[in-house]
Amino acid sequence: MNRLFVSFIVAIGFLALTTALLVWISFQPPHWYSLPDFTNPEVKELADRAEYRFNEELHKIRPEDEIWRIRLGENPINAWLSGRLEGWLTHDQNIELPQEIHDPQVHITDGGIWTYANVEVAEGSPRPLGIKWWIWVDENRVHVEPIAIRLGKLPIPMTLFEEQVAKFQTVLVDITAEIPLLDDRTVVVQHVVLENGAIVLTCQTKLSK
Repeated sequence: MNRLFVSFIVAIGFLALTTALLVWISFQPPHWYSLPDFTNPEVKELADRAEYRFNEELHKIRPEDEIWRIRLGENPINAWLSGRLEGWLTHDQNIELPQEIHDPQVHITDGGIWTYANVEVAEGSPRPLGIKWWIWVDENRVHVEPIAIRLGKLPIPMTLFEEQVAKFQTVLVDITAEIPLLDDRTVVVQHVVLENGAIVLTCQTKLSK
């Protein structure tokens, strides 16, 4: 009887320790997740320079048959996300970032793009939630597929989110790989390449039909 009781106590202790470890892991962000301080002039300048360069490349006058590329590094992207995303969504897209989501950042690898943000899974208990995406262009459409989910550093089975993933992909099905400009031209994104630390877009500028 005593031996059975001791085994039971050991099993309960092991279960409690395992649960506590998993909870602790779910609060741990990946090593790269660190929000840039947008009050730092260097961070603000990096974001401004990245936005200016991107807009400059988009609006540059080019021959219609020219194929051109632009490389977007994750450091400038994250600097921009830390201080410009909310204003861009509110003023340009008439969209507000959900109150439960804070401090989005990205990490680009050749195997996909990780997006992490502090998400209030429970009230007053924000945790770093990460989704890894694969993105490509096919037949003038942008395709985005979630391929992994983590709560902190804890992997979460994708099967738990099948319904949400299906709804998300339904919303994205009509996104074209085109960026309309204000002067009757359109930038067509023909190809997307993911590198470690950057995303490369292959584009062509055409007159709008």
